[in-house]
Amino acid sequence: MREAPHDLSSSVYASIDMPFGLLYHQASSRAPRYGLSYMSTNDIPILVVDDAKFSSAIIAKALRNGGFGNVRFTNNPLQALRSLEKRPASIVIADWLMPSLDGTELARRIRKLDESQDRYTYIMLLTARDDFSAMQSAFDDGVDDFMNKANLRGQLLPRIIAAARITARHNELMQANRTLGRKIRDLQTTDLVDSVTGLGNMRFTLEQLDALVRDVDARGGAACLLLVGINNLDVISEQYDEVAVNELISGIAAKVRQLVRPLDLVTRPEPNLFAVVMRQDSIDNCTSTSFRRIFDNLYMHSFRTSEGFIPIVVGVSICAVDSSTGFPAGKLYFSAAYDALRQSFDTGLITVEQYAPKLG
Repeated sequence: MREAPHDLSSSVYASIDMPFGLLYHQASSRAPRYGLSYMSTNDIPILVVDDAKFSSAIIAKALRNGGFGNVRFTNNPLQALRSLEKRPASIVIADWLMPSLDGTELARRIRKLDESQDRYTYIMLLTARDDFSAMQSAFDDGVDDFMNKANLRGQLLPRIIAAARITARHNELMQANRTLGRKIRDLQTTDLVDSVTGLGNMRFTLEQLDALVRDVDARGGAACLLLVGINNLDVISEQYDEVAVNELISGIAAKVRQLVRPLDLVTRPEPNLFAVVMRQDSIDNCTSTSFRRIFDNLYMHSFRTSEGFIPIVVGVSICAVDSSTGFPAGKLYFSAAYDALRQSFDTGLITVEQYAPKLG
């Protein structure tokens, strides 16, 4: 008894997750291929959503002949959405008119899914209609292209190849945008952080000063900025290599953090400069006596490095503001503290100043 011929139209509904190659393992190796210059047609995921067995069979054969091997089929639009959530597709080919969900509503839902997955899916609708206004409305819903069912055999493969290229370019651009966004965020982070110590840099210091001054203005108390300058860092940098200098800087940073309160903010605004931004209950607390331990533990202190112990010479200044002094912008506040630090370098003593605006 002769075996009945294979029923192509019934096999396309075997399983939405069954690979195309298993459904059509009898594909001829001599079938013509419409190759893409930068991708393999076998790697392009395609989902076909069609409740008409005849057109599904035509699509299956055309895609097989074009070398497209990663193809899934379903006759249920809702099942198609569930499948896309688990395994995205580059191209969706869907019938416009289906009983449970028409093609335009399916397109709208795919676009929402694309947005949540940060990707792009090319959507092609199959139709026997020739209603231009309806097509315009469908384009607004996210449809990319239309294919008349009467022209499937002749036009499907070229349109699919074009769709694959468009989708690949869209997703490449989206990936590039994501990479650029990450780089911008990294640059913004780097722009605020000193690479050697991980402490905030000058920009970060000024932002925190502005925030502290605003808070003190609103809630009372005093803002206190303490600067620790390394007076001999240029000489050290000439005598030792970069590794040893960075070890020294890291050791100083750790020591300063150890000497201040947990909520005081330590930063490194310049290579030879550390800052401590702190809030005090009263401006009377911002005295040399209050911070003498910082000066005593750093002045002529030697830090261990791979090149041996390296001593440092420091200057320390303290500049305080409250309602009696007025509330300067961060740059002016920092500048006043820096002027006081120069005096500390000259005298070898802690310099303490209450902020006063410069005249002229």
